[in-house]
Amino acid sequence: VAASVEDAPALTVFLDGAHIRCRPEYQKRHLDVVVGKIEGHDKFRRFGLVQQAVLSPACQLRQDLRALGWDHEQTVTVISDGEPALPNLVRDAVGGKVRHILDWWHISMRIQHVENAVKGLLQIRGFSGTPVLFKRPAETLRWYLWHGKVLTATTSLQWLIVDCARLAKDDRVAAEAARRVQARCRDLYSYLANNMDSLPDYGRRYRAGLPISSSRAEGCVDDIGNTRMGKRRRMRWSPKGAHRVAVVRAAVLDGRLTGAHQRAAA
Repeated sequence: VAASVEDAPALTVFLDGAHIRCRPEYQKRHLDVVVGKIEGHDKFRRFGLVQQAVLSPACQLRQDLRALGWDHEQTVTVISDGEPALPNLVRDAVGGKVRHILDWWHISMRIQHVENAVKGLLQIRGFSGTPVLFKRPAETLRWYLWHGKVLTATTSLQWLIVDCARLAKDDRVAAEAARRVQARCRDLYSYLANNMDSLPDYGRRYRAGLPISSSRAEGCVDDIGNTRMGKRRRMRWSPKGAHRVAVVRAAVLDGRLTGAHQRAAA
């Protein structure tokens, strides 16, 4: 059941991750850089860290939260793409529960995959099913999830999977298209089931002016993670080196670079 819209939380943490190339002596191809943005009523703070490079990643994030005035009595809301490690980092930092919200954009993209797969199935000449039984559930998924009707949406996905199974004896092209629909439905169903407690009434939050997307954090991926570490500058990094650059880069972007940050990068 979707949660009711809460008052605007004291702090909202937008989280995402960047993958950068690791130096060969560390025997791994990539490092994960956690990047994000903390927003309060009228202020914000970017941050970046590599969890393998610090004794207590939660302690560093706690310092960033406190820099924006957080205390243990204030509510912290986390918006991320569903990777469990990201909200868990914030839970460790605050030492208790946080309100986690699954990023709407990632849900929307998975819905689109289902919609496109169903459209492809219905266009096949060898399709023998009843079109409305496939078209209607696919077209209403987005509306159900936007309005917090998660159980109705997951039931629609289950029926789509069952109806596709009935097409197994259709011609080869139609049967393959039906299997693609099933795969997309299972992907979305698993994504929702694994994040059932993180699915609010998105429409109500949106109308109340509350955030529903981690796009602010995704901007930090470009600003912090990819400017120096990825994309065209294909450098290889040690965990400590990547961590130091992420910390300093966040401070530079916020205009709060100090001697302490300069020493951290030394």
